[in-house]
Amino acid sequence: MADKIEPIVKRAFKLAEEHRHQYVTLEHLLHSLLRDRGIGSFLKEMKVDSKDVLQEVDYYVLNEMNDIKIDSNTKPKKTNTLERVFNRAFTQSLFTGKNKLDPRDLLLSILAEQHSPASFYLQRNKVSKEILIEKLTEEDEDGSALDTFCDNFNELAILKKIDPLIGRELEVDQLAQTIARRKKNNVIMVGDPGVGKTAIVEGLARLIVDNNVPDIIKENTVYNLDIGALLAGTKYRGDFEERLKAVLDELEERDDAILFIDEIHMIMGAGAGGNGSMDVANMLKPALQKGKLHCIGSTTQEEYRQHFEKDRALVRRFQKLTIDEPSIEDAKKIIRGASEHYAEFFSLTYTEQALDAAVDLSAQYLLDKKLPDKAIDLIDAAGARQRITPDHKRKLIVDTEEIKVELSKIAKIPLDTISHKEVEQDKSIIELEQNLKTKVFGQDDALQVLLDSLYISKAGLKDPKKPVGCYLFTGPTGCGKTETARQLAHYMDLPLVKFDMSEYQERHAVSKLIGAPPGYVGYEDGSVGSGALINELEEKTNCVLLLDEVEKAHLDVLNILLQFMDDGIITASNGKTVSGRHVTLIMTSNLGAAKAEERSIGFGGSKHDNAHEKAVKKFFSPEFRNRLDATVNFNKLSIENVKQVAIKFINDLNILSKQREIDVVYKPIVIDWLVEKGYDEVMGARPMQRVINNEIKRPLAKEMLFRKNFGKKGTATLDIVDDKIKLDMFFS
Repeated sequence: MADKIEPIVKRAFKLAEEHRHQYVTLEHLLHSLLRDRGIGSFLKEMKVDSKDVLQEVDYYVLNEMNDIKIDSNTKPKKTNTLERVFNRAFTQSLFTGKNKLDPRDLLLSILAEQHSPASFYLQRNKVSKEILIEKLTEEDEDGSALDTFCDNFNELAILKKIDPLIGRELEVDQLAQTIARRKKNNVIMVGDPGVGKTAIVEGLARLIVDNNVPDIIKENTVYNLDIGALLAGTKYRGDFEERLKAVLDELEERDDAILFIDEIHMIMGAGAGGNGSMDVANMLKPALQKGKLHCIGSTTQEEYRQHFEKDRALVRRFQKLTIDEPSIEDAKKIIRGASEHYAEFFSLTYTEQALDAAVDLSAQYLLDKKLPDKAIDLIDAAGARQRITPDHKRKLIVDTEEIKVELSKIAKIPLDTISHKEVEQDKSIIELEQNLKTKVFGQDDALQVLLDSLYISKAGLKDPKKPVGCYLFTGPTGCGKTETARQLAHYMDLPLVKFDMSEYQERHAVSKLIGAPPGYVGYEDGSVGSGALINELEEKTNCVLLLDEVEKAHLDVLNILLQFMDDGIITASNGKTVSGRHVTLIMTSNLGAAKAEERSIGFGGSKHDNAHEKAVKKFFSPEFRNRLDATVNFNKLSIENVKQVAIKFINDLNILSKQREIDVVYKPIVIDWLVEKGYDEVMGARPMQRVINNEIKRPLAKEMLFRKNFGKKGTATLDIVDDKIKLDMFFS
């Protein structure tokens, strides 16, 4: 049974049941057909008022069918005549080449029953079988352009395939007011993706069907123009224009039609084919100017400015209606209304707390999308998760926790960051201090400053509109600044996004981070044109962002960080904003390191202990320093610290060699030798890595690759002989 027929049949059975009739007759069916909007419009084209026929049929059902009335509430049965009418209508539709039954086929089949009251009332109102066949034949020959190239939103609303509109009373009122105008009665709705522009028009069709609109648009039908269907199959010049003209002619002949064009900026140039200027936009202008065509369009702010606004002649024919993102409270009302349909689809229930959390959390964490779309995404994803879960594990009630799990996946943020009440303590935070101090040596004071600031953030006491933390690490080279950032990312299980700021020494290097500005090569050129920093933050919203050697970057590059440190967002050159509110920003600098090595003039010759602090104040502007959570100063490494670093390097080497079944062991004198040869007071511990590469890794690599006992487990013993490293290999 076709989608259009099912509600008509249900209505007929319901009418018989309400009047306690034992049978469902042709008069019940005709009564239901006359209440169908499609049949009403069809009869109106034949200059027949369906309300007059309905009034007569209604009187007959109420007063002339008492002989089949019964006292009990038993379900009514269909008569043989009714079944014959359906069979005849189905046969007619097959012979005419249709694969679905149409309400007009039923109307024609009723007229074939000459001795029925239903047929009598139709013929008395000048609806004869001959006239009806002639009308249907004309339509089959011509073909309705509206039915072919447009979707009837009213019919979809009748079939309950459109969700009801919740809120937006002001916008609907403005739509009705504009349509009621004598001239320029057209609206273009402009708003961000996801705020509900299309939903407003679909909801308007649902309100028209439910008779909840002003009288001026009570009888209107909303058609959605499918530009893709118009263009598909057009082979020769003029085919497209002919189709569009047919649609416009049909719409102009009707006073009750509203044309909706979604993504209306697409009509600019559509159908022109690169030759001439006769596109959809120019073909619409005359019809719009006459006031015979009611048109509603929708587009985004960006597309409106880029395409639509340039055609001033077209813009003046439309009344602009800005659709803003709904408030948190309005979004909650919308979600509560929409959740009923999702609950029915997934066969589960959403709690009030889950629906509120979907709005609140999406507003807080999904900054690149708009309400209510992003909140609906969360409840949809939570329902889909239960749908694919095995029956024995499936939950019939979706609560706040399920919403948080889906948000965690979409936003790529750890679940404990979203959850305000952790089920258990986060061990990575509890053990963070101990773990960092086993990898970074001699910087206990610096680590304590960093950790104290991180604890405030992890406890949920930081400003939610700022990054997790913004830190400037200063100190001499090779003292552990970059290593601290690496180990912090490792132990917090976060990705490390590193930028070497020596690559951004020129003023124009800003474009490498946030994209090329308009008018320059690379503007909006895919992911490359968006900028490296923008792309990384979009993919890794929760990360440790390391800007190494930040003082080597141009000052204009540093200025783009002001907004990031203050509001937790960064704006690309094309206007797109990216959130960094779950990013830990770490900048390293060697400012003042050279000055600190110089001895002051005079007796005693003490070094400049506060050189780093003075250099930072001189280099960075006050507004930059004021946005930092902490300036962490790293000290020079002592001899004991360097020994710990040497042991760490050897242990790291051992981890790598064990993968090839070689165990590295060393005598204590080796560590002292490495400290002597690999530590420089100015250069820090970095030279030690070069000494280990040259004196240990190089001979060890040769032994591992070219050994005779290949495939056997071995032990590499390190010792000092004649002030040189001696490597001995033993195999078992």
